[in-house]
Amino acid sequence: MTDLSNIVAAERTIDIKHPATEEPLGLCLTLLPDSHPQVRAAQRRTMNERLSGRGGKATAERMEQARIDMLVASIGGWNWQGELTFHGEKPEFTAGNLRAVFKELPWVAEQVDQALGDRAAFFRSAEDPAE
Repeated sequence: MTDLSNIVAAERTIDIKHPATEEPLGLCLTLLPDSHPQVRAAQRRTMNERLSGRGGKATAERMEQARIDMLVASIGGWNWQGELTFHGEKPEFTAGNLRAVFKELPWVAEQVDQALGDRAAFFRSAEDPAE
């Protein structure tokens, strides 16, 4: 018998891939499910800003900033493997460093956004080879 309360989303890791060759580059990101407290808090902040009007008039820049805020909140860590660097170093995992990568390399943010949209992947067991 299956207990519904046991069906919970879990963190998962993705490999960032070269945008042209699809080869893993050596940057692994830990994605948090949308049920994680950090992600839920970011969702509420964004919604509260929109509801209160504190964000001001909706602009493309504000919408992009809200998207990046959600992507940053949805990442629990990173691991730089092999020889891969960013501006010659393996940066510490911080929100600021993550934002810098996303700003300079929007294709990385796009891969994260796409992976976050695959809700089923957060429910796969460790034994499930599909990702």
